[in-house]
Amino acid sequence: MNKIELRKNAFILANQEGCEKKAKYTECSPIYIASTSNVKDTMALYGDAKKVLAVGSTGAHGFEALLNGAVKVDMFDVNELQKVFYNLMKTGIMYLDYEEFIKHFTWKEQKARFTKVDIGDLLSNEMYDKLVYHLDEDTEYVLSPLYDYFYSPDLIISKLFRFEHPVQTDYLKRFVSLYNEEEFYKLKNMLLNGADINYHIASLTDLDKKMTDSYDAIILDNILQSYKDIPEFDTPYDVNRFIDKRLSKLLDVGGVIQAAYGYEVGTALFKDEFGISYNSEEFGGLTWNFVKDIEKKESILIPLVKKWDTYSCDFIPGVEKFDGRKSDNMVLTYRKK
Repeated sequence: MNKIELRKNAFILANQEGCEKKAKYTECSPIYIASTSNVKDTMALYGDAKKVLAVGSTGAHGFEALLNGAVKVDMFDVNELQKVFYNLMKTGIMYLDYEEFIKHFTWKEQKARFTKVDIGDLLSNEMYDKLVYHLDEDTEYVLSPLYDYFYSPDLIISKLFRFEHPVQTDYLKRFVSLYNEEEFYKLKNMLLNGADINYHIASLTDLDKKMTDSYDAIILDNILQSYKDIPEFDTPYDVNRFIDKRLSKLLDVGGVIQAAYGYEVGTALFKDEFGISYNSEEFGGLTWNFVKDIEKKESILIPLVKKWDTYSCDFIPGVEKFDGRKSDNMVLTYRKK
């Protein structure tokens, strides 16, 4: 998509109120402001990887890889607007101090009910005015008219952004390293000194055609949580065939693929299926049985482990623990036999 079409589509989204929770992820779709998974503990599982290919989104997994010692990081995302936001966020890391970054890229006290005043600092016009002269030409071309025409709270509550997910400061500090001061300045120095990190527009199923390098670790985060929405994937067999026969060709010897991510319900169901102890007191009754049936039909986690011995799982602290629940999340890793 050329930048004229991208700017036009951004305006179309910005002029619509709210964002559907099940909005499809396309080449021009609503933007994630922050990661929704436990990036820190996921990436710690692959901390020795020097060359990493990771899902793009906000750049959190790629930034985490750099902080863990990676020397080359490539990221991919099909959503061109998400790349625009990544460029803004990367520029914020490079040219804002820590307090400014936290003020403008997180929300100190996230509320279910809020006014525009409550979110006045988040991605504010004031912030944009500080960063605009550091942005690349294409990013500035898309964002400047939006910030000229809208106040930031109106952008945030429009369909331009996915604002149903946590962006609370304490939440992000717990699960993504870059939101902590020491790691923020370490990452800032890496970026200012030319860290080898690149963001590519590509769909998951095009990676084996578009990427020319090879990697120690490929990180898919939770993309396959909705694998049936991806045109080439109708069944777990399709998913495994793609991972085993195509995506694995991008791996160096001994390389791994973080193939899937499970949140609280998916992880509890996985443990229940395999006889692993879990906090069952938090799951019960008609609601649990209903959710369990839906998750079992949709989840990729159980069939991949049941049918193929190339997958292993690790359990990590769940992002839902922030709300006081005793949840785990899980990470599924593919290793080629």
